[in-house]
Amino acid sequence: MGANRMRSIQDRGLARRAMLLCTTWLCTTAASAAEFVVLEDECRGRQLLLTGVIEPGDAARFAARLAALVNAPDLPAVQDPETLWTIKLDSPGGDVGEAIRIGRLVRAAVATTETSYRYARRADGVWDFEPVDTNICLESGGGPRECFADIAKAECAGACLLIWLAGAERYANEGRLGVHGLVRQAPPAAGDAAADAAAETEAVRAYLAGLGVAGERIAEWLAPQVSGPRWLDWPARHALGGRSTDLVAGLERCPAALTPAESLDSVIHVDPRVRDRLMDRAAAHRACRLAVVAELRGDLPRRLAAGPTDAG
Repeated sequence: MGANRMRSIQDRGLARRAMLLCTTWLCTTAASAAEFVVLEDECRGRQLLLTGVIEPGDAARFAARLAALVNAPDLPAVQDPETLWTIKLDSPGGDVGEAIRIGRLVRAAVATTETSYRYARRADGVWDFEPVDTNICLESGGGPRECFADIAKAECAGACLLIWLAGAERYANEGRLGVHGLVRQAPPAAGDAAADAAAETEAVRAYLAGLGVAGERIAEWLAPQVSGPRWLDWPARHALGGRSTDLVAGLERCPAALTPAESLDSVIHVDPRVRDRLMDRAAAHRACRLAVVAELRGDLPRRLAAGPTDAG
């Protein structure tokens, strides 16, 4: 819960202000199906956005794009190693089989998944936050309020949700998650179509169980659906967020992360010894965390560099 709350400090107007400080450059693959957009900003380096409908062949394209990203010889000096393995998701869903293959690679990569704000291609070809027609206004301690255009929220539904759930850490503080489109509905007498739909449903069931999703939740999601979207509310999104059990177990051997109050004290505490002690602990936690993630990831970066890989 604390990690989600800390991540939400970037939300809404504060996120917009932060982006004014960090110039963002983006490039993408050809828009044949889903698009894989490499985002780069001057504060945290590069990360990957998957947007659009997931179609056959997208798992191989995703693997190639991820390999090119994490093994790039020209990563910026400010590159955050955890940001590098963050997958932003904004997709209405699509091909379930492709999504499962992408999800298995995401889990093997110990990647973070995030559905927060929506990006769109501007008229000049550059990708940027997609604004909406409402403003966010921030109080400024008695002075004039600062107002910024609000940002459209990303949505991840159906097959996209299968990828989001694979994240070793998962965030959806602002974006929406939908369970519609997880299963195909075939007429009872549809012959091969009904058999294919049933097989696909069982594949989704096994995949979700492998990710540790509770059985009752899987049954609810895969039950015959009425028409129309089924968006998860905030408590449901929050319950699905957090860390994978493997990552939680690995981090148990690390020094404790700083609490929000301790993070503040590490900067403003009047006693420099307290600040130093907290900063040392934060550095030790980060070093241990990166070591744990590298151990869980194993030789995946090398295999990605060698060519197409099947994590599942």
